[in-house]
Amino acid sequence: MDYYRGAFGGNIAFSFLKKHAPFTIAIMAINIGIFILSSILGIHNWTIIKGGMAPLKFVLINGEYWRFLSSMFIHGNLMHVGFNMLILMHAGGYLEPRMGTKRFMVFYLGSGLLVSLFTGLLSGGLSVGASGALFAVLGYILYYDLLARRRGIETYSSIIPLVLLNLVFTVIVPSVSTVGHLSGLAIGLLYAIISRI
Repeated sequence: MDYYRGAFGGNIAFSFLKKHAPFTIAIMAINIGIFILSSILGIHNWTIIKGGMAPLKFVLINGEYWRFLSSMFIHGNLMHVGFNMLILMHAGGYLEPRMGTKRFMVFYLGSGLLVSLFTGLLSGGLSVGASGALFAVLGYILYYDLLARRRGIETYSSIIPLVLLNLVFTVIVPSVSTVGHLSGLAIGLLYAIISRI
């Protein structure tokens, strides 16, 4: 069993992910592991306070630069981490084999760091979760999906309604980081455009 048909348009086989998307599996394991471990140890709220992305001025004054990275691996609750890892399994499992593991790793982490920067600049509170980096991945896939459709190529993908649905949630759900999601999507789209030049 070694298949993976289209982003959000086909079956998933763990054997495929293990063979072709090792970074995706590693990121999923880290995110899930941090959530489970912090919950078991009773320090979940502490990890959010100490590891979430705070306003940039606070981060710089206190020298807490780790927040740029750590915030990408901390989630607010079970639904938060579960939904994000489901998206990562589909999107990462689709894009990593096509982009290459090293390039995908740089793209994912780089996007997450940039999203942390934007949320630090434009948000007033703490921000956690992988969704900023995930929106960058979705933006990248969305660009090439739209490009293929424009050329008359059937993609068998549900990436468009998925992105639209997530954008609706971004707007109507108060606890969602609007800056994180929108900046992530913009980063992914921009990188896809630049990579074609």
